[in-house]
Amino acid sequence: MIYFLVLFLIIVIVLALVIRQRQHKQNKPVMEREPLHSITYIQPENKRKVELSPTSVGNSPFSVLIVDDQASIRLLMRELFELENITVYEAPHGRTAIEQVQQHPIDFILLDLKMPDMDGIEALREIRKIDPSVMVAMITAYGDPDKLEAAREMGVEAFFTKPFDINHVKEFVMSSLMEKDKREGEVS
Repeated sequence: MIYFLVLFLIIVIVLALVIRQRQHKQNKPVMEREPLHSITYIQPENKRKVELSPTSVGNSPFSVLIVDDQASIRLLMRELFELENITVYEAPHGRTAIEQVQQHPIDFILLDLKMPDMDGIEALREIRKIDPSVMVAMITAYGDPDKLEAAREMGVEAFFTKPFDINHVKEFVMSSLMEKDKREGEVS
């Protein structure tokens, strides 16, 4: 009887280790996506970046940065905006978002509030130092009133609660971009 108990305990431990290892592999970024025309692969063992040469996506009048730690949301939003001929940049976390804003002209940012390395508020503070006029909407599953108020004070245009209607987000972003283009056209 004791042998069965020990064998059962060993099986449970091995099973728990296998499940934990699979979860760890699923959460580890294998590829960090940037614009579809410029993908950066990260080599996990030495974290060396390998850049692929960019190619032209077309003459897009606007650009959108999607900042979310969930790759599926970034991919979905990317496809949605690229169908509208908008240049799309992606960032899986706040630091990459700040780098993207430093490297590319961004017209609109969809920014997740809760991310692993820094929250959306911290990222937005840094982004505002680089580009104080970029339009921003927050995406969140957690509606912390203090953080939402801080975001409003930093000029966030809108808040979308997960799960959100992607068409509603697209319509809001598109109308904001068109309105910005119209204002800039009147000024010129």
